[in-house]
Amino acid sequence: MHGIERKRYFWVSVSALIQGLLLAEYANSRSFLTLALPLTLVLTLPFSLWLAQEHWGRRLWRFLAALTGILAVFYAYWLWSVFPTNTELYSLPAQNMALTRVCITVFLFLPFFQCRIATWSWRVPYSDVFFQLCRNVFLLFQAAIVTAIFWALLLTASLLFDIIGLNFIPQVLFNPYAAFPLTSLTVALSITVALKRPGIDSLGRWILAILAWLLPPFSLLSAVFVASLPFSGLRPLWDTGQASSLMLLLQFATILLANAAWLDGTRAPFPNRAVSGIAKLSLLCLPVYTALCLYSLGLRIQQYGWSVDRIQAVFFVVVAGVWGIGYAGIVLLCQWPAMLGRVNVAAAVILAAVTAAMNSPLLDPYRLSADNQMERLLEGRIHPENFDFLYLRFSLGRYGNYALARLMEREDAPESLREQLSAALSVSAQEHWADTRGAPLSERRCREILAGAKVYPEGRTLPPQVVSGLVRQWTQDASFPFPDVRSGSVLFFVFKKVALQSEEEQLLLFGPGRDLKFDGLVFDVSSLEPRLVGTVYDLGTLIPIPFLENIETSEPRFKDLLLNGGRYPIVPAAPR
Repeated sequence: MHGIERKRYFWVSVSALIQGLLLAEYANSRSFLTLALPLTLVLTLPFSLWLAQEHWGRRLWRFLAALTGILAVFYAYWLWSVFPTNTELYSLPAQNMALTRVCITVFLFLPFFQCRIATWSWRVPYSDVFFQLCRNVFLLFQAAIVTAIFWALLLTASLLFDIIGLNFIPQVLFNPYAAFPLTSLTVALSITVALKRPGIDSLGRWILAILAWLLPPFSLLSAVFVASLPFSGLRPLWDTGQASSLMLLLQFATILLANAAWLDGTRAPFPNRAVSGIAKLSLLCLPVYTALCLYSLGLRIQQYGWSVDRIQAVFFVVVAGVWGIGYAGIVLLCQWPAMLGRVNVAAAVILAAVTAAMNSPLLDPYRLSADNQMERLLEGRIHPENFDFLYLRFSLGRYGNYALARLMEREDAPESLREQLSAALSVSAQEHWADTRGAPLSERRCREILAGAKVYPEGRTLPPQVVSGLVRQWTQDASFPFPDVRSGSVLFFVFKKVALQSEEEQLLLFGPGRDLKFDGLVFDVSSLEPRLVGTVYDLGTLIPIPFLENIETSEPRFKDLLLNGGRYPIVPAAPR
């Protein structure tokens, strides 16, 4: 083996082992130093090295050094922005979405730098960049298959060792400090070996050919769906609670299949013009999906304001929209697929620019969310009793703490608001973050979850006394239903008369129950204290709200609920 080959295998193996150990430590530990690990560097740098290792030499190391510097600056700012100013940092807000943004950007731009390293020129044909991107995708796909087979074999072997009494071997293998490094090493070495075999290119062409012929039927279904919306209306779509996610998935699937079909814009995958025209229909549907996603998110933002999660969601919708509007535009201008490469490059540049802005004060989600939530509070759009001060203090980092400090300094702040603010500031970081790790929910956390729930019929809201009663029961009674509900859980409230022997309407609450299915609770809210009077089990994984308008009378005490042709009786609750 040549010296360069030995160096390459050495650094690939070392980087894989280091990555695995750091990820294992991050997964196992809850200390500040570990939680502050720059995961963007831990994930992207080793993968960049593995995928670009063919161009071994100073150019590669200079590229990796530059990438490290850029990501380190972004991560340093992010760490500063989420570091609270007046409390111990016990945990960091979730960085999954920020990590996803950076990883996608680096992965899309890596082929540009690979071609730059190979040719020492920025004037590289788009076809070279595109096929380098495809090759990277197939290398990762192949590595995932190899890793899955590797762990399947290890699992089989561990079962055999367990049978003969050598159970310490499975315990060692599946220990995070062994499992993570083994996984990283398997991925790295499988990419290294695949780069020396031309079979990966043949596999790639085969997969692209299959994906290309999936586009026409997918496109036809997409066009039928969009055409049916004016007749069905948007209400059934919104009632799923996952409309934005589903349409966003449709957009990214369309973009993927379109690029698999036409590749770098020089290929004509469909010999028949009719089939080609059908395939292009899905491209014209992309702006419609973007508009619907923005409208759906706009409704939530108008009702509950900007949060970090909603800003992250808008980012993905806008990114998909840039591609979608570009594709639809060049189809309408009869420039498809000649302009495909230019749209892809322009969209990638916009993606990088927006990602950089969101990792700076310009479009920092924490800053935008803190400013918007304070604006809603000061303008009276949300009652101080329902405002989650702990969200600003612990989940919006430095900007949230700055906002609370400014609020405390306001001389015109009501005394009741100051009391709530003081109570929020008195909560320790350990107590707050214990809420997210399985401990009983705090009062503030319950109010946040209830404030984010959907209430039907449209225009109805939960009375303050009902909210206070539910919060009291939730925090003081360990047997209260839905003990595992956390922030981000989907809850529905519906005012409806379902008790036959009462003229008053009841309050129905639907939330995640057993086996990822929704359960329902029925509360009597005729008095100041909500009283649980009935329960409904296993309503399914989606709750289309209009079914509540078709409740029929069946039981001597309660009406039944009808859902998608199913009949769900309300089981009376035992006296409490």
